Amino acid sequence: MKRMALPMAGGAPTALPGALAVLVLAGLTLQAAAGFATAAPPPGTISGRVQSMTGGKVTPLAGQTVTLTTYSGSAEVDRATATTDAGGRFTFTVAADPARTYMVNVKYRGGDYDSLPVRFKAGERAREVTLRVYEPTTDSSIIRVNVHHVIVEPGEGLVRVTELLVFVNPTDRTYIGATVRQDGKRETLRFRLPHGAAEVSYLEGLMECCVFPTPGGFVDTMDVKPGAREIGFSYTVPSRGGGATVVRTLDYPTDLVEVFGDPAARLTAAAPLAVQAPVRTEQGTFSRFSARSLAPGTSISLVLSDLPAPRSASRRLLVAAFAGVAAAALVYPFVRRGSRWPGRQPPLHREELIDAIAALDDLYQAGGIDEAAYRRQRARYKRWLLELTAPAPATARPRNDGEGEASPARQAEGPPGSGG
Repeated sequence: MKRMALPMAGGAPTALPGALAVLVLAGLTLQAAAGFATAAPPPGTISGRVQSMTGGKVTPLAGQTVTLTTYSGSAEVDRATATTDAGGRFTFTVAADPARTYMVNVKYRGGDYDSLPVRFKAGERAREVTLRVYEPTTDSSIIRVNVHHVIVEPGEGLVRVTELLVFVNPTDRTYIGATVRQDGKRETLRFRLPHGAAEVSYLEGLMECCVFPTPGGFVDTMDVKPGAREIGFSYTVPSRGGGATVVRTLDYPTDLVEVFGDPAARLTAAAPLAVQAPVRTEQGTFSRFSARSLAPGTSISLVLSDLPAPRSASRRLLVAAFAGVAAAALVYPFVRRGSRWPGRQPPLHREELIDAIAALDDLYQAGGIDEAAYRRQRARYKRWLLELTAPAPATARPRNDGEGEASPARQAEGPPGSGG
């Protein structure tokens, strides 16, 4: 049997039998492991409530199945469920581990509702979330497009088109769609694409799991909750002889369509589109056409000529170049929604109003709204913001989890570049 030499107190090595050597090494290994071991995270709780917001009042919902999903990094590591009590409340016991992220979800009458990500700070042991849900509707007439942006750029033997839309649901019900697919999912938003469209990519607001191709387009199966929902996608259309024609038929009533043409190509547009001042972005100066108050079925006809060799541009960079203009689309839905809630606070949360004010500032700086309309809308949002931040009675609607943490810098006190 082999022997192992270990140093003695006096420095001289001694030999140990193999079995004893194994035991000694095992003890040393355990000691080392103990030195590196970290204490298990303490127990904590994630509690909350499920509330229906339809009908102008807060109604707790009992008997709802709430799902808690635990993530470590981007990997799902655990899932648990709880049922709400008579007051709509639920509680989960979890590890109060700052390295983990928790998401709370409830599915209510065809709608799918998620909380914001929940994380524990060091020393925290309890977190509260509120899931606000709405009664469903299958009436598609409530849906409209507030702003529809179309960005056109040349490619190699093709034209690439990117569309960014902001859908608006101005009611207090979640639109879930009337058509049920064989897989049980409901068709909500339908899109028709131009003839010859290919290489469809789903961007903002669309998920591969929930989008399905249809003849001449695609359909989404995610619900449309009250408020605004942003959607983006892109596709290609073939070009021939240095030119291309793109005809896009609108699917929904649309308040504003804006088309932006890549500076490397000549873009012309037929009525109802009218030429506007160009837009300067980090990707160059884009030609611009727009039209307002368009009915579903209206055709948008675009002609590109003098197409150059393609440029290698990142799709995300192009979309980001229009982010300031596209974000301003979130401003307009709140104007419509205000008239539906007479005598009460607007159905908006504080962070939504802060984002609306910032988006309105971006739109004004980009030249997308005249000064009179800008000041009028901004004054309305500031008044609503003051109403929401004023001391509320005990029966007031509870705020969103994490509400009130927005940066004060986003609460612009006046027009950009002014003290007003």
